Amino acid sequence: MATRTSRRHPALPRAVLPALLGITVVLLIAFGASACQSFAGGPVLSAAEYRERVAATEEAGEEALRDLSPAPAAGDGVLDEVSGSCVDDFGFDDTGVTRDEPSYEWSLDFTDRSAYLRAVENLHRTWSERGLDVERVEPDKDSGLPGISTTTDGIRLTLAPDWYSDRPVLRVNGGCLRHEYDFHR
Repeated sequence: MATRTSRRHPALPRAVLPALLGITVVLLIAFGASACQSFAGGPVLSAAEYRERVAATEEAGEEALRDLSPAPAAGDGVLDEVSGSCVDDFGFDDTGVTRDEPSYEWSLDFTDRSAYLRAVENLHRTWSERGLDVERVEPDKDSGLPGISTTTDGIRLTLAPDWYSDRPVLRVNGGCLRHEYDFHR
C-alpha cells in the first residue's frame, strides 16, 4: 500500500487576506457607483455644456455635408428630432435636470443612384483617412441603397436611405444627455 504524502501549500501571509478582502470591497463599491450612474443616465451637464454639445452635433453634420462628393442638393434642410427613448423612466433626474437628444437630419437629393453610391464611397474614404471606424449600413430592402455610419466624439453620423421614404438622408445624433436647464438663455 502506497503511503500518501500531503503537500502543504504555503499559507498566505496573514496580512494578505485582509488586504485582498479590502480591495475586493472597494472595487465592488466603485463598480456599484459606476453602474448606478450609468443606470441613471450618466453625468449631468450644465446648460452651457449641453448647448455646446448641440452646436457640436450640428457642426459635425454640416462638416459631413461639406465632405460629400459629389455634392447633393440639400433637400428639406435641417430637421430637429426628439427621441421618445431619451426620457427619465425611473425618476433619477432631480428638479432642474432634464434629458434631450440633439439629433439632426438632412434630406439629400443626388442626381442619380450612381452619384449617391460615389458619395457613399468618397465619404467612407474621407472618414477612414481621419482615423474613424466606418461601418457599412446594409442596403435598404426597398431602394437597394447601402449606407455608412461612424461615431466621432460621441456623435453618431449616418448616411443612408430614410426608413420611410427610402430617399438618402444624413442623420446626426449627439446621444441622450442629462443636463440642467435654464429658462434664461
